[in-house]
Amino acid sequence: MTDETRRQLQKEIFDIFLEVKRVCEELGIQYFIMGGTALGAVRHGGFIPWDDDFDIGMTRSNYEKFIRHAEGKLKEGYFLQTFLTEKRSPFYFAKVRKDNTEFIERYCRKLPIHQGIYIDVFPYDAVPDEEEERRVYYKKGRGRLNWYIAKEVTGISTNPGRMKRLVLESVRSVMHILMLPVPKQKLYRWVDEYLKQYNQKETKMLGYAGLARIQAPREDVEHPDQILFENVMVSCPKNIRRYLEGNFGAYWELPPEDKRGGHDVYKMSLQDKKQ
Repeated sequence: MTDETRRQLQKEIFDIFLEVKRVCEELGIQYFIMGGTALGAVRHGGFIPWDDDFDIGMTRSNYEKFIRHAEGKLKEGYFLQTFLTEKRSPFYFAKVRKDNTEFIERYCRKLPIHQGIYIDVFPYDAVPDEEEERRVYYKKGRGRLNWYIAKEVTGISTNPGRMKRLVLESVRSVMHILMLPVPKQKLYRWVDEYLKQYNQKETKMLGYAGLARIQAPREDVEHPDQILFENVMVSCPKNIRRYLEGNFGAYWELPPEDKRGGHDVYKMSLQDKKQ
């Protein structure tokens, strides 16, 4: 992907975010940018130059409100992708996709689902305060999420190198075969109930089990700050530099050039602005 094409893709992605931001503000839903999106805001004032996605998080209560109401609030041309709107989606979290575009990741290329350009929307759940209990929660949560993904796909989302890819895809292929007789609804509940098990407790940290290193103090996401992203004020975790250092370490340092990459894209096409 050329730098010019990637920049065009980022603009399309940001358009999706602006629509989601509008819906969140209309519904009174609090979101916050997270992960590499938050890193880009601080280090680059917007997108990381080589990035090709956009991630936002919400507390579980806000996320469920978004899932209930956003489909009817999004403008024409946008699609809310969840287990409820597209049963073959391999993702536990939500995506908002743009119609008349394509961003097909290699491991999803055979799935008959909406594969437009998207942003990710993650639910943040309470995680245990005790360190070992939290470690076990994340480990088992990731395990359940991997079984859920394997229900629909045999490939992997990353490109770790030929030999490692072969091993990981072999493992996922076996998992896929084992999951074939399991109803998707049952598998979804198995994941969903596990991830939400601590939500009745006032734990200090919130996180998403599939991205264990992108956790945050409860106070920082329940009472977020604002930061400029591509010249637009967006919500971000309070104490964002503490958040980034806790999740990325020396976040201000650029990674080696061979580590600067995005998704393993099979096919991509941007919306024709003349349509």
